[in-house]
Amino acid sequence: MTTRAPRVTLPNYYRTTDFEAIYRRHPPPDAFVEQMYLWPPERIRDYQNKLFSEVMETAWRNPFYRQKWQGAGVKPEDIKSLDDLPKLPVVTVYDFKDAIEKDPPFGLHQGVTARDAATKPLKLQSSGGTTGRPRPTFFGPLEWEVQAIQTARALFIQGARPGDVMQIPATLSTANLGWVYYQACHYYLGIVPITTGSGVVTASRRQVEEAVAWGTNIWGAFPEYLLHLAQTATEMGIDPRSMKTKLLSTYLGPDTEGSLRRELEAAWGCDVFDNYGTHEIGVASFECPAQAGLHVNEDTLFLEVADIDTGEILPHGQTGNLVATSLYRQHPPLIRYNLMDLVRFFPRERCACGSYFLRMDHFMGRSDDMVKLRGINIYPMACLNAVQSDQRSTGQWLCVVDRVGEGGDVRDEMTVRVEYREESVDAAAMRRDLEERLKVDLGARVTVEPVPPGTLADLTNYGREGKVRRLLDRRPGYERHY
Repeated sequence: MTTRAPRVTLPNYYRTTDFEAIYRRHPPPDAFVEQMYLWPPERIRDYQNKLFSEVMETAWRNPFYRQKWQGAGVKPEDIKSLDDLPKLPVVTVYDFKDAIEKDPPFGLHQGVTARDAATKPLKLQSSGGTTGRPRPTFFGPLEWEVQAIQTARALFIQGARPGDVMQIPATLSTANLGWVYYQACHYYLGIVPITTGSGVVTASRRQVEEAVAWGTNIWGAFPEYLLHLAQTATEMGIDPRSMKTKLLSTYLGPDTEGSLRRELEAAWGCDVFDNYGTHEIGVASFECPAQAGLHVNEDTLFLEVADIDTGEILPHGQTGNLVATSLYRQHPPLIRYNLMDLVRFFPRERCACGSYFLRMDHFMGRSDDMVKLRGINIYPMACLNAVQSDQRSTGQWLCVVDRVGEGGDVRDEMTVRVEYREESVDAAAMRRDLEERLKVDLGARVTVEPVPPGTLADLTNYGREGKVRRLLDRRPGYERHY
């Protein structure tokens, strides 16, 4: 006689997920643009408070947050609304890394372990690992769907429509970028996603060939790779402007003078839209057609700006570290998470698109890749405008920091390596001009070293998977590569 194995109940994603409940809280693009996106400021704040009270119930049950808050002398009854948020201590990536070290491999802050996938579908994503070992983050159906909805809203408001074809040269890996574009297109917009992955997965020439053959009219990727693809097409005898591209969805960073945007627009002959996001909080903000700042997905996030040194919350208009409180995440909760990304917000006013949703300026760089040089805080991304606006350069640069001298004459020096376009360049003049411009932009004198085109690719990661690196710090005890 054989014994029948006990029946296994499988946690089917579509049966365990209440999609309508998600959509009521965080509407997909069509409902969003007709209703919530046009709400007055008071209604936005009231709704954020409602969602905040719900996520705090989950967060207080999380052992990581409960211990941190109790240690700071905070009780549940102390936090009644977003006005009380400053009573809670901030957390950083270093707190999460510490939690993972204490309770490997995921950390108590997640609120779940891999075993919980037996009853609730879970997906594991990670940071890019640009500041060390990639850091795991769990996603349940709620987190996964909301990030797709955030992205779909951005694309829809920027002009993407059903029947478009979007090529996604970002690999569907443990990083989120490719996934959120894919899901936004496939699940929420009626757009055909072409998931070619990065140039490592699908060679750049093949990317161009497939785009021409299959009618790609939208691209989503980092700007450096989009410029590389335009250059590749030109080398193949194809004018990128003839490819009838509708829009580029990208992440321009501190392009405060618009030089990077203009270069992309000229290369592709289409509109270029900026976005900002991270793997934990998704597409936090996006440009509308007015391109007068990036609208925050305010039903999914409450954002503060904190002084880099004191942690004091700054008023709109001042630059500091972005502190994010997720209004949807359960695994893990994100409450007052200091991303150490430098941003500033515009005063809340009605945009030309009709929305009162808060707008932020360009992402300015990261405060934790700051280099203190002769008492001056220097951010490598602040070189962007000078390098991109110099027609003699390829637009590629790398800041290299060394400790020089000996005895009582030890000092830190930065060299900015900048690629030139043509071998015939007057390197001395290029060096002189860029050193003068960077002295103004950075507030300190640095050395510029013009280098041949392509020289920096291995060090910057240009044209490859993931973000481009702009800092190589070789000082003893500071070694890092961002």
